[in-house]
Amino acid sequence: LQDKQRPHKRGLSPRLCFMSMNSRHAFIYLLLTVPGSLSFNAYAFETGVSADLMYFNYEEFDTSGATLNTETGFLPGFTVSASQPLKAINNTFEFSLYGGRVDYDGQTQSGLPHQTQTDETIYRLLYKLSWAPVNDQGELYAKAYWQQWDRSIQPNNGVSGLFEQYQWWTLEAGARVDIYTNNHHDVFVDLGVLTTRNGTILVDLSNAGYGEPVLDLGDGIGLNGAINYRMAYTANGAFQFGLRYTTWNFGRSNVKTLSNGSRTISIVEPDSTTQQLTATIGYSHKF
Repeated sequence: LQDKQRPHKRGLSPRLCFMSMNSRHAFIYLLLTVPGSLSFNAYAFETGVSADLMYFNYEEFDTSGATLNTETGFLPGFTVSASQPLKAINNTFEFSLYGGRVDYDGQTQSGLPHQTQTDETIYRLLYKLSWAPVNDQGELYAKAYWQQWDRSIQPNNGVSGLFEQYQWWTLEAGARVDIYTNNHHDVFVDLGVLTTRNGTILVDLSNAGYGEPVLDLGDGIGLNGAINYRMAYTANGAFQFGLRYTTWNFGRSNVKTLSNGSRTISIVEPDSTTQQLTATIGYSHKF
C-alpha cells in the first residue's frame, strides 16, 4: 500500500508586545494502491480532495515564559492533491486552505486583560517525496512545504486591531507504518519530526505612521503525527478518514526600532507555540 499523498483592520496591536505578538494543520495523505487487488505501479496518476476541520491553538510567551495571549477555535478548510509514482518512489503535491474566526484572549500594551476575535487564513503548499518498497508495510518520506498565515486581530472595547502576515518554510522527515491491511481496508499511522525555517512576520502599523515592518522569526522544531483509515470504494476510488496532530514553535524575532517622525518605538515578535488538530474526510481517484 502506497500513501500519496486584506481586507483587514489596521492599527496598533492589543498586544504587539511593543516588544508583541506559523499549518495543520492539517493534512490528508492519499493512498495510491489497494493491496492484493492492484499492483504497486498499476496506475500513473492520482488526484484527491478532502474536507478538513482544524482546531487551532496558538500561544505567545514573554521572556520569562509567561503567557502573553492565546488564540483558539475551529477553522474549516480543504486540501487538494496530485500524486505520481515511479517504481518505489512517489511524488505528491498538495494545496491546503483554512480560514475562519477564533477567540483571542490576551492583554493590552499596558497589561490590562483584553478579549476579542481574530480572523485567520492559512495557506499551505506542500511537496512530499516518499519511498515504499513493494513488499514493505509502510514508507519513509521527506516533505518541504511553504506556509502563509494571515492574522487579523479585530478591534474591540476601544482597543485597535492589528494585521500580521507570517510566512515560513517547513522541512519534515518521517515514516508511515501500516497497522491493518486487506484488499479493501487499511489503517496506518504517520510520525514525523519537523523544523521551521526562514520565517518572517509583516506587521501593519501604517495607520500609526510606522509603515509595514518585517521581522525575522526564530527557527523552531515540532512534531507531526496522524492516524488514517482508508476504504476502497471502487477499483480506482477510495475514501479516507484521518486525524492529524501537528505542533511547532517559533523563536523570538529580532528587535526593530521604528519612527513615525514624532515618536520612536521598538517592536519584537515573542516566542510562540502552535498546535493544530485536524480531522479530514477525503476521496481519491486513480487514473
